[in-house]
Amino acid sequence: MNKKLLSLFAIIAVSFSLIAQSTNPAPYCNASFDDQQGFPVDDHIDKVSFGTLSNSSNAQYAAPHYVFYNNLATANFTKGSSYTLKVKFTVAGGAGYGVWIDYNHNNTFDSNEKVAGTTGTNFLALQSDSISVSVSIPTTATPGNTRMRVRIVEDDNYHIAHGTAELACNTDTSAANVMDWGETEDYTINIATATGIDEKENINSITLYPNPVHDLIKLNVPDNSSRYTYSIVSMIGQSLEVNTVLNQRQTIDISGLSEGLYLLKLTDSYSNTEKVLKFEKQKE
Repeated sequence: MNKKLLSLFAIIAVSFSLIAQSTNPAPYCNASFDDQQGFPVDDHIDKVSFGTLSNSSNAQYAAPHYVFYNNLATANFTKGSSYTLKVKFTVAGGAGYGVWIDYNHNNTFDSNEKVAGTTGTNFLALQSDSISVSVSIPTTATPGNTRMRVRIVEDDNYHIAHGTAELACNTDTSAANVMDWGETEDYTINIATATGIDEKENINSITLYPNPVHDLIKLNVPDNSSRYTYSIVSMIGQSLEVNTVLNQRQTIDISGLSEGLYLLKLTDSYSNTEKVLKFEKQKE
């Protein structure tokens, strides 16, 4: 084989190594599987979707069934915002799952960083199952690149030892703490601080209508509604109702109020800013 051909193969090999995913979890903990009974069981992750992250593997990664997809584009997430996490699984037996995000960047998946997962005996359904959950990125999260882990686990001894709640790691090398069957996938995601957003301007854009009102107040909320709470206050300062804004087209029933003027006080729990709106309650 001539030198030019050897050089070409070398370039191809190096290029492939740069884009190939990794089977080394370091600096994070081991999350592999041992197929201890002497045969593989096909519990695996088919697809992960989270924000702009979308990865379809549709197969169990080769033994020991761990992979770090460090060759994918890094998805960006903003502190204080919520995103839909969707995972599709192939389930061969009584399996649970868990998803963790290392919010504080300490290279450990702490118990309070588990953002989704089975508990108790609510295992995934056999053959094929999908989950869809809303994940809120906490305002206390450390900005920058960090690791997300997704696991499906089937192992009676492990579930008995840990009360069926999935853990992010193999805690030691014992049969009860190294899972028999399943798959683990790791991803890099980026957490960013919101920029260019004037929080006061955000809350000031909330409006209510109609005014005067008979029975139902309607709010127009421009962004993530769960960050706001409201209270209805009489003109002498008595708090009559306190509640959370549940959606961007919130309806508030005030049919039980007497005629007169009231204040609707809105509070943004993320920035501690407030807005007060005056409204008049009238009879039909």
